[in-house]
Amino acid sequence: MDNTFFPVSIKWHIILALLALLVFGAQFIRYRKSHHLILAVALPCTLLPYLSDSQTFFYTVGVFEGVALLTAFLLSRTVDRDKEDSPRRRAETDEEEDT
Repeated sequence: MDNTFFPVSIKWHIILALLALLVFGAQFIRYRKSHHLILAVALPCTLLPYLSDSQTFFYTVGVFEGVALLTAFLLSRTVDRDKEDSPRRRAETDEEEDT
């Protein structure tokens, strides 16, 4: 793959992709919001163009990434907004109901 598409070396790209997977995976486990799960999967998929020199594959991955990011954005603004903000807020709400 031509390195002009990515401004960082492959080493840093792998590190950042794994970090994104860990952070958004942890956020999904903690908050159960669907946009975190989409980002946990989509961001490491940016490594896929390194597997093939095909321009078609490269643009297919790009379209997938664009759709995934748009979907995550829309979900964060609609469906996930209705969910509770944090586990601590949920505990506070439960305490208020008990009294």
